Amino acid sequence: RGGEVLLHMVRGSFFIQLAQLAAVAAVRLPTRTPPAVARPSCLATRPPAEVGATPALAAAEERATAWALGAATAMMVALPAGAADVAWVGPTKAVLSPLFAVYTLLFLFRTVLSWFPKYNLNAFPYNVAAWPTEPLLRATRRLIPPVAGVDITPIVWVAVISFFSEILLGPQGLLTIVQKKGGF
Repeated sequence: RGGEVLLHMVRGSFFIQLAQLAAVAAVRLPTRTPPAVARPSCLATRPPAEVGATPALAAAEERATAWALGAATAMMVALPAGAADVAWVGPTKAVLSPLFAVYTLLFLFRTVLSWFPKYNLNAFPYNVAAWPTEPLLRATRRLIPPVAGVDITPIVWVAVISFFSEILLGPQGLLTIVQKKGGF
């Protein structure tokens, strides 16, 4: 497979690519040293800025190029390195599946509790659902205030959790596909 060939290429040059990534990340622009000294070898082949370009524009272009090269190098290292080892998928699914299910139930319980505002959410049976969900709901209420006295933020979180559960763990979910195919 093409991924295996790429993986063998990456394994041999992992430390070289890591050094290139560190060199790109270490670029500090603007600098007082001449551009020929400050430019890392990966940027040396890039043509100089156009005549008449401002130094700030040239520096911004070099920063963007350095960032793009660093991101490309990181992707070349990270994705193929994870392609061969899919042992992490099973435990990840084993943790995420019950976590998503428990939080969905907690948010549904919070929806029912919002219909009865007289209950103290710090009392025992109710705090089991209130304490883990309140930080998320508080942040969401800043974006989506209650409508006509009805708090819809627990339903928003149920939808978000259901979406991520389906995208990651469903029959055509990303983690399921990675587990079946044996890699990226």
